[in-house]
Amino acid sequence: MDYNDYELIGSGVLTFAAALVVTTVGIFVHMRDGSRALGLYLILGVAASIVYGIFAGIVFGAIFEPPYVPGLSEGRGLDLRGVALIIGSWVGGALGVLATVLTWTISTFIRWRRKRKTTEPVVGPARQVLPD
Repeated sequence: MDYNDYELIGSGVLTFAAALVVTTVGIFVHMRDGSRALGLYLILGVAASIVYGIFAGIVFGAIFEPPYVPGLSEGRGLDLRGVALIIGSWVGGALGVLATVLTWTISTFIRWRRKRKTTEPVVGPARQVLPD
């Protein structure tokens, strides 16, 4: 496989990795039924997604460096290898923020509905008291 193939696969993985991780963590936080943890999840999930978007492409590019090409190293051409990794991590960070906010919103709505159902009085037909 050529480096361009690795770069495309890597950018695809970087695009969806953050969203999958924060959604999975959000589901576990929702299932543990901690309302305080849900607010903390929102703050940390958004912050982690932003950090991911900034640094994931750089780290991935450092681990899988492009091959040495003499023509590009001497300034005779524009070396854009690795740009897809950076763009993939930016899109992945944005999707991570979106997934975090969406997971938090759905979980909060489900909790609100559940709480509303348990605290509302049940309204039924009026009872008649029959004389003895």
